[in-house]
Amino acid sequence: INRHYNGTLRIVLGKGLSYFLVYVLVSFYVLHIVPRLFSLNQIGQPGSLVLFVAPYLAACIFFAMTTSIAIRNRETCMLIFVFTSVPLLFISGISWPGATIPAFWKYISWLFPSTFGMNGYVRLTGMGASLGDIAFEYKGLWIQAIVYFLIACLFYHRQIKSLLINRCKE
Repeated sequence: INRHYNGTLRIVLGKGLSYFLVYVLVSFYVLHIVPRLFSLNQIGQPGSLVLFVAPYLAACIFFAMTTSIAIRNRETCMLIFVFTSVPLLFISGISWPGATIPAFWKYISWLFPSTFGMNGYVRLTGMGASLGDIAFEYKGLWIQAIVYFLIACLFYHRQIKSLLINRCKE
């Protein structure tokens, strides 16, 4: 809230970068070490996977920052996670045939980074696709990252502005 933060952009970028650095380490463990520990086939190019994970993490981080505005309790996050994970898995087209998913639900699934992330990851590592082969998912993740970043900035700006107004009233 203090003036030395120089605005909403720095706050959102600072929080996003700190989350990004933490999740890069988690991603390396999950996407590189775990498949080697369990001898899972990874036929994709490691460079393509790294380039794909960057917009995925950014989209997930800014999506979470955007949705966090509506969440008041820490426990609510777990409830949302539990109740949305299975439906999102089904409408992503990974565990259910994508051709049988109605268009309405397919478009709804595009609001979540997990849809593009899961489909791109499976095609990269399981089918040996290149980054050009998953251009739709890759571009979708970048679009989501930018849109959710802008929405997060807008929401954080409104929240900071309302906090400043409430402080001035006190």
